[in-house]
Amino acid sequence: MKNLMAHVKLAWLALVNRIGPGRPAAMRRLGLALHTEGRDAEAWVHLAEAAVLEPDHAHGHYALGSVLAALGLPNEARVAFVRARRLDPGQPDYAFALGNAWFEAREIALAVHAYEVAVALRPDHSRAWFNLGHALKEKGHLKAAATAFRRAVQVDTTFYKARFMLGYVLALLDLNTEAISQYRQTLADAPDYLKAYYNLGNCYLKCGRLHEALEAYAAILERDPRHARATFAVGQVLARQGEVSEALARFQRALELRPDFAECHLACGRACESAGRLREALHHYRAYLNDPTAEDPRGELARHVATLEPRLMRPTAEMPRPQAVGVDEPRPVAQRPSHG
Repeated sequence: MKNLMAHVKLAWLALVNRIGPGRPAAMRRLGLALHTEGRDAEAWVHLAEAAVLEPDHAHGHYALGSVLAALGLPNEARVAFVRARRLDPGQPDYAFALGNAWFEAREIALAVHAYEVAVALRPDHSRAWFNLGHALKEKGHLKAAATAFRRAVQVDTTFYKARFMLGYVLALLDLNTEAISQYRQTLADAPDYLKAYYNLGNCYLKCGRLHEALEAYAAILERDPRHARATFAVGQVLARQGEVSEALARFQRALELRPDFAECHLACGRACESAGRLREALHHYRAYLNDPTAEDPRGELARHVATLEPRLMRPTAEMPRPQAVGVDEPRPVAQRPSHG
């Protein structure tokens, strides 16, 4: 029934547009209806013509910008939003849309300014506060970002993604106790939001609350048994508890699910080395070093690998030369926690 009504509405608007050709209001209505139905290429034709025929109509430029953004034309969309803002500077949605266009263009400082205008014009604009928080985070202004996300939550207490981002920024500020509180509230509002379970587990891990970290990661695996990061994180907790063989099994499972998981290759290499499985450890270390996305300690690890490789060539005391290569005694290796 809904699709039928939309089809009838489009047919009526098209008829009105044909009866009165050149009428920009009819063109705008038809263009907006087409945009609502996802027919943006058709919508653009009518909205662009309406904007030419009535260049001082602010909402017409705003509607055109929205369609251009949907068509993946951010530069053209930004021009339309700027025109809408100039024609009606008191409309917060125009500033918000312009902020989004600047953010997409990676002009973060301009995006921050546009979002600040939007929330000044409409202090209860939760989406503008939320996007302002993201832009401030991109600029590295974490305390200001936390304030923006907090305002978004104050405006809309059910905005669980804003609360999640508040927890995320608080964790970056090492305010883990408050971050845990925000993540727990996020999960109260959105019980299946896996990212919140994962970040909650990471905060517990940083605080040394290992049992609670395991519970958070287990909640993910109950909902998605193939979640590679949660599987890896369980391995990290087990490694922290000294359960090396169990940790290694988790790391190997995570790599089965995601073979290009660089951080897991590093952890798996350390666990293998700790278990005395030197050849496997070198395999995982090399996989980590060959991954362009791998982070530090690349240089330190490369030097460590260089010291390990010759040891594979040494015979063990039980096997005289030149028979099979032996392994060294296992030694404990510090595990690195996940940072989400």
